Amino acid sequence: MPNYEELCEQVRFGTKLLFQELNDPWGHIAVRLPEDDPRKGFILKHVRVGPPPNDPEAVMLFDEDGNIMEGGQRAIPWELPLYVQIFKARKDVQSCIHTHPQVATALTMAGKTVFAITHQSAPFEHGLPVFGGEMINTTDIGAELAKTLDKWPAALMKGHGAVAVGTSVGQAVQNTLYVEQAARQQVWAATVGTPQVLEDPLIEFHRKQPPGDGGLALWYTKMHVHKTGEVHGGHGHGVL
Repeated sequence: MPNYEELCEQVRFGTKLLFQELNDPWGHIAVRLPEDDPRKGFILKHVRVGPPPNDPEAVMLFDEDGNIMEGGQRAIPWELPLYVQIFKARKDVQSCIHTHPQVATALTMAGKTVFAITHQSAPFEHGLPVFGGEMINTTDIGAELAKTLDKWPAALMKGHGAVAVGTSVGQAVQNTLYVEQAARQQVWAATVGTPQVLEDPLIEFHRKQPPGDGGLALWYTKMHVHKTGEVHGGHGHGVL
């Protein structure tokens, strides 16, 4: 488990990557504090950068019920109950992300969802659950979203955005980016035919995929590019 400073660096890099890839400043990354940290709760960082004199690298700390512990100089997120309730409902989740991916969100307004269209999106299987478009600004709405998310790696929010989770910041970021990648691929496929769900044996293969170093390939490759400043292909955007 990464220590506190390492987690802070991960959410800082993750928010920069999400803005670069999704081109939207709204949203947050949250990650639980390390198990051995006497403070019980989670770290949260805005994707957006506030006006001066705000520190663009600042993080916020909340306890398990969403009470601010550190970083109160930044605006408290309206949708804080989203993170509180998902962390309470999903003990397996270490990181939770809320963003507003443009193509995936547009699909929800056409009565569609995002499904497994390639191997990268295999965990989305026959379709991610879709929640309503409400602001997640109360405990009850947050609990309903967590119920809709259930055991899935992500859920869409109609006309609003998406939530993605993972056992690490890297996995939650990857899930977020693969939601939008799959949405784009579905739209592309629809221009020439009918998009199809990945075959069940392939989905099953990914359910039982043995452990290896490829699970977070996107995250670690993006991090390497960020540190070295090398040019990459990505989604057509420049380096961070």
